[in-house]
Amino acid sequence: MIRRLAPIALAAAGLLVGAPAPAADSSAAASLSTPITGRPLTELWPIAVEVQIVRLADDTTPERVVLLHEAQIPDGHTMALDSTVRTPTGRRQFAMELVARNHPGDEIELEWALDVSEATYRATGWSGYVLHRLQLAPTLELGEQVLKIARADIVATAGEPVFERVTIDGEDHEIRMFARSRRG
Repeated sequence: MIRRLAPIALAAAGLLVGAPAPAADSSAAASLSTPITGRPLTELWPIAVEVQIVRLADDTTPERVVLLHEAQIPDGHTMALDSTVRTPTGRRQFAMELVARNHPGDEIELEWALDVSEATYRATGWSGYVLHRLQLAPTLELGEQVLKIARADIVATAGEPVFERVTIDGEDHEIRMFARSRRG
């Protein structure tokens, strides 16, 4: 009888060894990134953040919003934003990262970094341009993406908006950041 059960027991053991492990719990409490000295990130107060990048008006062009995003993010988490706009000479890409942190009282720290890259159109002759405008030729080709500016800063605010000004190829842009803690 034992000799008959031995192959069955070995087959069952083989199934247990080859079976996939149970799915890991994806909660913050089961993660290795759980803070040791503080509360888990799921318990921290969120922060309502609004970010705008605006191309300021000049003599020939009106003010134009380049990037606009509003979100509620957990304290200390990174919010990544990306926007691409056309320019008369090509295409400009705005990539911004923002980390908001609660501080004592009503202060909020905003750590931000902005990279602006630009790709200009490849040179073409008049005939190619006219054919392109008449939609008889392929679209204009963009050249390599080139980093135009990189800016970063850490600022603190107590409810008032934060304004930072940058200039890209002679065009003034303003970064407007609004943050408000969602503490109960």
